[in-house]
Amino acid sequence: MSSKVLAAGVLSLGLGFGATVACAQRQPETFFKNRIGLSDSDIQKMDQGQVVTKVLESGDKKYGILVFGGVYVNTSIEKFAASYRDVKGLLEDKVYLDVQAFNEVGSPPKLSDFDRLAFDRKDIDAIQKCKPDNCDLQVFDVTAFQKQINWDSSDKYDQVNKLARQRIYDGTTKYISGGLKAFGSYTDRNKPFNLYQNMKSMLDTSYYLPPDKSGGIYQHVLEYPDGKVSGAMDFFYWENIDFGQGPTIRVNRVSMFPNGAGVVKYVVTNEQLYASRYIRIALQVFYCVPDTQNPGKSGFYLIEMNDSRMPDYGGIKLSIVRKIATEKGVQSTRDILSLYNKRLSGK
Repeated sequence: MSSKVLAAGVLSLGLGFGATVACAQRQPETFFKNRIGLSDSDIQKMDQGQVVTKVLESGDKKYGILVFGGVYVNTSIEKFAASYRDVKGLLEDKVYLDVQAFNEVGSPPKLSDFDRLAFDRKDIDAIQKCKPDNCDLQVFDVTAFQKQINWDSSDKYDQVNKLARQRIYDGTTKYISGGLKAFGSYTDRNKPFNLYQNMKSMLDTSYYLPPDKSGGIYQHVLEYPDGKVSGAMDFFYWENIDFGQGPTIRVNRVSMFPNGAGVVKYVVTNEQLYASRYIRIALQVFYCVPDTQNPGKSGFYLIEMNDSRMPDYGGIKLSIVRKIATEKGVQSTRDILSLYNKRLSGK
């Protein structure tokens, strides 16, 4: 599916951004069929509490990955919001090795918030051998990182983790005060990767958060800490997660929008600020959409758009990483929707 078609889905039918009442009455089945390309069987599975996923065409055909996921959750939207806020609950999923929230209710992060964050020894050995443009681990600027470690020392593993925690803490603190523009660029590959420019490009080519139809959510996500939506709540957390290709450390900012937009009654965005492998930037957007065809039903459709950009690998390596990252994106989408459906619906 092209990004333009997906754009049309979001703007005219899609999840209620600027939708008319007449359009809304046909939602969300029309969106599922005409814009995502789901079958009647897929929609029936969602109605029965089964998660349905589909890989869509990304706005960046070379490095982008866009995954749709949806499930009908038989509970209130308020219970979902409370559950999403409890990040410790992610540990119910076996792929999560550790997780910790910080910057809650605006309290400044502390270096001690990252005390448990650690690379495993296999990854640290790989970092020692890494060269710019030929490294599977992301440490912001690999050459400068390597120079600060005494690789002949018996405590090199502790040195690496201490330095990584400090850098992640410093980067997150800088982001909280100045956003992606202050965060700057990754320079661990030959071509610098500017986070603000690439996040803006990802949003603008994907259209699932149209600037003029999303009630300010687009601006809140991109321009943080400026352009905040009234009533929105932000917090951060880091996670150590393993889908089978090795542990991956990620740092995320969650924004929760209780006023929603149009027929979308609640929106949650989860923006990846850092990942130790495979993905440069990522954004998960969750939409809570009542079934307007059956207003008497007590639950809602929990819909996720999971968008991401890979490093600028080439050739065979790009194909291999794309396959792994796509599988990881689909699994992540399926796992998180299944987790919340199970937790909230008791299934």
